[in-house]
Amino acid sequence: MERRLSPPSSATPTQAASGLARLALRADSRWGAALLFDGVVLLVAAVCLFWGLNAAPIRDTNEALYADIALAMAHGGSWIIPHLNGVPYIEKPPLLYWLMALSFKVFGAGAWQARLPDALAAWLTVLGCIAFGRAVSAPLAGRFAALVTGTALGYVLIARNILFDPLMVLFWLSALALLVLAVERQQRVWLRDAAAAVALATLTKGPEALLLLGLVALVQLLIVPGAWTRRALLKFYLDPWAIALFVLIAAPWHLAALNILPGFGWFFFVNETIGRFLGTRIPDDFHHGPWWYYGPKLLIGFFQWTPLLVVIAWFAPRLRGADAATQSARWARNTAIILTVFFSSAGDKGAYYLLPVVPLVAWWLGVRLQSAMQAGEQAVALQRQLALGAALFGLATLALWAMTWTPQLHAVLLRSGLPRAQFDWLPALVGGIALTAFLSAGLLRTQRLHAGLAVFGLSAVIMVNFAAQLAVAKTADISQKQVAAVMQRILPAHTVWFSWQTFEDHDASLPFYGSGRLFIIDSTSQDLWFGCQNDPRQTTCVHKNAVLQTRAEGKPFAVWVSRKRLQSWLASGLAQGLQRQSFKDSVVFYSRGADPGSD
Repeated sequence: MERRLSPPSSATPTQAASGLARLALRADSRWGAALLFDGVVLLVAAVCLFWGLNAAPIRDTNEALYADIALAMAHGGSWIIPHLNGVPYIEKPPLLYWLMALSFKVFGAGAWQARLPDALAAWLTVLGCIAFGRAVSAPLAGRFAALVTGTALGYVLIARNILFDPLMVLFWLSALALLVLAVERQQRVWLRDAAAAVALATLTKGPEALLLLGLVALVQLLIVPGAWTRRALLKFYLDPWAIALFVLIAAPWHLAALNILPGFGWFFFVNETIGRFLGTRIPDDFHHGPWWYYGPKLLIGFFQWTPLLVVIAWFAPRLRGADAATQSARWARNTAIILTVFFSSAGDKGAYYLLPVVPLVAWWLGVRLQSAMQAGEQAVALQRQLALGAALFGLATLALWAMTWTPQLHAVLLRSGLPRAQFDWLPALVGGIALTAFLSAGLLRTQRLHAGLAVFGLSAVIMVNFAAQLAVAKTADISQKQVAAVMQRILPAHTVWFSWQTFEDHDASLPFYGSGRLFIIDSTSQDLWFGCQNDPRQTTCVHKNAVLQTRAEGKPFAVWVSRKRLQSWLASGLAQGLQRQSFKDSVVFYSRGADPGSD
């Protein structure tokens, strides 16, 4: 794929972490400490979110599906109806695709260009935490929430992938923050801005954005009216200009899609939205899980920050008063509970659905942290407890590393596919994480809160770099980039590509890396189900006779076959007389054809 611009890579992650640590130590100086700490937080988050964004190839997961759609838009496809592999794909609205397509047009097509909108959205969410902290006179809370959001390992790793959720979180949390300001300041201008933000969230991931914000507003109306009467607050919510603004932004695409694509209304609003929640979506392509499914996921989401958050939740003073910061913290706490209960009740579960909970919990506890820091002796005691939490995280890291050398766990890690080079790099990874944790504990113990928190956040730089290098080492397991490169050297550019029965299992990145459209033979694809059901001419999902016809016409062609489906492919008889190229998880059967131009 064409790449006209590459991200900077002149320094190493270790050098970057060292420089950021020096900045963090300066952040506790008297002059300009607040502004400098804001800059450190934004810089640490930028390193975590953007460093090595191009290192790993586009993965054969939702990443490849969404990148394929955006690439088709950038190359002249419809900007109204997203198309995946040549057929309509309307599970989600188009805003993320639009931004990715624009990124391709400006910077060229590649992995980091595809991931840029999500990573940038996550960084803007970090910036938004700082801005909101200033807006409600809680700057420390804003910085703390920003630092946790920009460095919590689970949050960062999701934001470095192509998903709708990081972009949706930016708009949805912006809408929530603006709604809080509107209610606290009793000014409709903020409410109208919130309507615009939730409209953009709706264009990112669908009607659930409006539903969830409405649910949060309703709960606040019922249990915490504050200075309002419920009647007055309800009237305030139903501002005609706010409603009109939402409709003006969100409605045009939905109406256009309804007009252009038959079946859109049922699939998008009923099957995709309601059906996912109830667990009745057709086809069943979602994850199931018990009611406690999100407990472990949230621990992974917060990851290294978990012990510090527990310390603040346990030792910081409870929320009291009715100032804007305290009220906003209650909103955040209540919203985190509402989202957790809502998605735990749904039939469809995904770890990234609770992505907004990370900044919400960080904000709630950030306000409590700020309250403690304004309370004299409580500030000293809390920082000592935070130091203990940081030190315990460092010790836990060393303990887990030591356990990897037990014969049982060592064998499990090797069987899990951890490459030997990355396994050998574990001591440096663990040492770096433990060092930042212990240094942070020392700074917190000596009452250097800003520097201590910033240095603790640097552990994310080390972990993200390891994750990026691990993804590169496992390219053969997660992407078809190498397959496409090998086959492009063997076959001519006009080769017709087929895939046996599947599309999204392992081969979804083939179109992105140059195969063009894949014709799916006897498709069992769930992601192409709607598009192929509404493709009577069979332009993408084809019968196996299409291979015979292509062969009879003397055209060069290739058939990608997952090793999991190799037996059914061989049983079909279509492999007879074809050459084959074997890869780790697939085999490509091909013919250069009788076309003189094929050589």
